[in-house]
This record gives sequence, structure tokens and C-alpha cells, in this order.
Amino acid sequence: MFYKWLTIVCVFLSFSHNVFSSDCNEIFKKLDKQHYEITETNRIKNLIKIENDLFAAIEQCKSYSGMFVLMGEVQIDMGQIPLAVVYGNKSVELDNKYWRAHKLLGSALMLNKDHERGLRALEKSAALNSTNINTQLNLASALIQNKKYEKALMLLEKIIHKNEKGTLATAYYLRSQAYKGKGLIIKANEDIKVAQEMGFVLEQR
Repeated sequence: MFYKWLTIVCVFLSFSHNVFSSDCNEIFKKLDKQHYEITETNRIKNLIKIENDLFAAIEQCKSYSGMFVLMGEVQIDMGQIPLAVVYGNKSVELDNKYWRAHKLLGSALMLNKDHERGLRALEKSAALNSTNINTQLNLASALIQNKKYEKALMLLEKIIHKNEKGTLATAYYLRSQAYKGKGLIIKANEDIKVAQEMGFVLEQR
């Protein structure tokens, strides 16, 4: 009788865990979509709303890495970089195989001027999801900031060869920065010109 009861309990716990995971996944997808769709109109207000929703979601889904990733990304958008690092570390701790967790941690560390650790995290992210162009671009940017210009150029050549219009302008701009780091000013200026013709807007400092 005891073993029968134990079996029923184990089955129930397994079922409850599956439902829990499914619920968390649905909540994550909903909030992730809302975050992606935020525009400049009422931006801060909408970020605060998602942040509050994420606090509740994290309370419900304490072991779901994606919630901490999304919270970290929201913190970056709000300019709270040290907090983003905290959420990045937690998301990686929960799921070391999740490429987006390493991407968040790497991006947050880079913004927090911890360039070496940031690069390692972005390398891990790129290795886990080698088909994601934005992750590859983040890695290229980190390589440039760590003065690894040759590696950056090799990566950017591959990205530019893929000829994806949505990321091509950024790739040319980053390649210009890698050329600039190597002292190849003519090539750098050529790439900046191409990037601007494709719509890349240089930040005014």
C-alpha cells in the first residue's frame, strides 16, 4: 500500500512539474513579445510595467532561466547595468546551456567595463547558437573592445558574406572599427561609408 501511494505521489509531482514548466514558458513568451514590441512612445512606463510583471513571474518561476534573462535585458534598457549583471549570473547558474543567458551576461559585463569576462560569456553564447547573427555581432564588438582585431575581422567576414540586410550595416561598421584598430584607416573609412549608405547612424559624441 505504501509503495502504491508513493508511486501516485511521484506521478503527481512529475505532472505538476510539467504543468509548471509549461505555464512558465507561456508567461515568458508573452512578456518577451511585449518587451520586443516596446517603442519610444511611453518607453519608460512600459519598461516599468514589464519589470513589475517579471517580479511576479520570477516569484512563480524561480528556476526558469528565461525569466532572469528577460529581467536582465529590461535592466539594460533601463540603464541598470550592475543589476543586469546580477540577473545574467543567475540565469547562467540556472541553465548553463542557454545561449541567451550567456549573451545577457556577456553584454552586461561589457557595458559594466568587465571586458575580458564579457568576451568569454559572449564566446560561450556564440558557440551555443552559431546561427544567430546578432549574437555573432555582439561577439565581434567584444573582440574589438578587447583589441582582438584579427579574430573580429575573420568573424565579420563570415557575417558580411551571409549578406543579411538587417544586420549588414552594423557588420560593416564593426569591420571599420576593427580596421581602425589595426591602423588601416583607408579601409576603415570605406566601410564606414558603406555602413552609412545602408542606413547605419553614427552616434554623436
